[in-house]
Amino acid sequence: MISKAALAIACTALLSTGFVSAQDAAPAPKMTMGNGEANAIQIEGMKLAEGRTVFSEVRVDGDVVKAFRGTSAALTFPEVTIEKNGWIVLHPVIDGRPDGDMVSGFTYVPAGTHEDVTIPFNHPAVAGDKFLVMLHSDVDEDRVFDFVFVEDGINVEDTAVFEGMNMIAHVFAVPE
Repeated sequence: MISKAALAIACTALLSTGFVSAQDAAPAPKMTMGNGEANAIQIEGMKLAEGRTVFSEVRVDGDVVKAFRGTSAALTFPEVTIEKNGWIVLHPVIDGRPDGDMVSGFTYVPAGTHEDVTIPFNHPAVAGDKFLVMLHSDVDEDRVFDFVFVEDGINVEDTAVFEGMNMIAHVFAVPE
């Protein structure tokens, strides 16, 4: 298997020797979203889970304590297939774009195919709200969703699941 570094060096050498011009080079592959062959999220038939969940959140910042209590919903996906142990994760869509900085909910999913997988929202959500649902691998196999931010952008330790350039993910609106 050729490493990315070796491939980059070979492409640079071909371009600089004149064997291949920049116009002849194939365009870089683009990332897509959807289901793959070994990993998939069925969104058709997705529904709001029965009942509502009650949650509370307390944040402490120095001497300031903020408490919040609310009710929220959960979504049930008819079927989820994941090749390795991991997570099904929700990110909100804000101003028409998925916001990968925020996690709206997540549920652990062992390797295999599972029916009726439910994800509770971490905040209120109503019909029509848009979200990105995606799979993440449990890289360190600790059953803890590791979602870490770093200075140069987002570093998700439990990485998104890809098959080639296809990220296993879908944008959807919460059903009624």
